[in-house]
Amino acid sequence: MASFKLILFSLLLLCISEIQAQKHPVFYGGIEMYRHTAFENNGFAKFSIGSQIYQIKFFAPEIGFDFGGGLLQERSIFGENFNIDNPIEGLLRQRFKFSVLTLNPKLKFGDEDAYITFSPKYHIGRLKGEAAYLEYSGPNNRYIGPKESEESKFKTSFWSFSIGFEGLQITPKYWFALSLHYTLINANDVWDTMQFSAEDAFIQSASTSTIGLGFRFYYNPFGSEND
Repeated sequence: MASFKLILFSLLLLCISEIQAQKHPVFYGGIEMYRHTAFENNGFAKFSIGSQIYQIKFFAPEIGFDFGGGLLQERSIFGENFNIDNPIEGLLRQRFKFSVLTLNPKLKFGDEDAYITFSPKYHIGRLKGEAAYLEYSGPNNRYIGPKESEESKFKTSFWSFSIGFEGLQITPKYWFALSLHYTLINANDVWDTMQFSAEDAFIQSASTSTIGLGFRFYYNPFGSEND
């Protein structure tokens, strides 16, 4: 089903771009920071590169590639033989990464100085999870390395939505965009299959659907009054 949506959307973009062949692509790069208290530094990040293929009135579809991820808060493992003088037996670390193709039928309202944008984005790609159980060495007061580690990869598809401002123009070829995002990515799938031998080393779950802020830089190498 996801493959069918991808093919249908790509054919639609191709057909319209052929009709409006005089319209040149615009390239972008950006970063999004998502708020989530279950992660280190209370969040995770995503980087994106891609192209706004063309613009017909308020319709400005984009296609791009996104990659990102985050590290969950570390969790201490106390083990079965609890000792008040040296209670901690190990440390659990978890992280997830993703790389996805992004299809965005972006809508832009306004003029070049201040567009308001709305983006319902569909993402399809790979999601990777990693978890490590680090053994603790009490006398040296440090972790001596992973005792066990797990890794899993899954195909993923999800939606995200954003609203923002575009057109903070430096020159006709360069401008910026700021936006508020809500992502429906779910990293729990990559951790559901993981398990460690230590009874207390259970994998944490954390729904990753959350809000974030995005910043983008746009570059139009064909910039002119008509493009």
